[in-house]
Amino acid sequence: MTFGIAAGADIWDAPSLDGRLEPLDLEALILKVRRQETPAAAALYRLVKRLRRFEMPTFRPLHLALYYERRTRRNAWSNLKRVLYYQPIFRVRCEEVGPGLHLEGGIPLILGHLRLRIGSGVRISGTTTFTGATRSPDPVLQIGDGSYVGYQVMISVGTRVSIGRHVLIANRVFLAADDGHPIDPIARRSEPGSGTGSIEIEDDVWIGESAIVTKDVRIGRAAIVATGSVVTRDVAPFTVVGGNPARVLKQIDAEGRAELPDER
Repeated sequence: MTFGIAAGADIWDAPSLDGRLEPLDLEALILKVRRQETPAAAALYRLVKRLRRFEMPTFRPLHLALYYERRTRRNAWSNLKRVLYYQPIFRVRCEEVGPGLHLEGGIPLILGHLRLRIGSGVRISGTTTFTGATRSPDPVLQIGDGSYVGYQVMISVGTRVSIGRHVLIANRVFLAADDGHPIDPIARRSEPGSGTGSIEIEDDVWIGESAIVTKDVRIGRAAIVATGSVVTRDVAPFTVVGGNPARVLKQIDAEGRAELPDER
């Protein structure tokens, strides 16, 4: 293989119709190297492959210190943003909010004229969405003391969504108290929805990941909704439900009920 101008021209230039050399764009050059169309392109391809396989030797004391330094620095910066920026901004958007609010990783997206009432010690993922129905004159979202709202939860409020105390809402749950569109296909072209309703979740409920709860549903105290369930009707207290549509799977034993204090 020759070097110098000829080798450079071998990769970088392409002959035009009249025999002159014209510059190749970057995408064409990359494609030429990946296809190894010329000796120079093949050599460059092998060099890139060797560079991609290169690994920095691990020096355990040094890299362990760097690992903990990075983790500490990122946690400190995240907490600083949460305390000084995210939480104060979210608080001013709320109608009521108790002490001990903890936002994880940002500020929830709030859409519409939604009224927010947040209790004490509530933890909410910053990657969540709260919406208020346009057709509702006064949509209200209330979250009780000590409750947790997980990652990518979507709460669409019709007239009201009430979440009790010590409720656990896992990741990607959808509380749908507002219909997105009418059933009639012609009406869907112009109307934003077909109706609003409410959802009530009582104290100590646990809703599993990716579950859906539709409007006009009440979930009783300490009930459990299994992962991926679709709840379309009321759930009795101390009941485990699952499936699509959700049905009763079991009752929570009497001993567990007796140990649960009543804070109401």
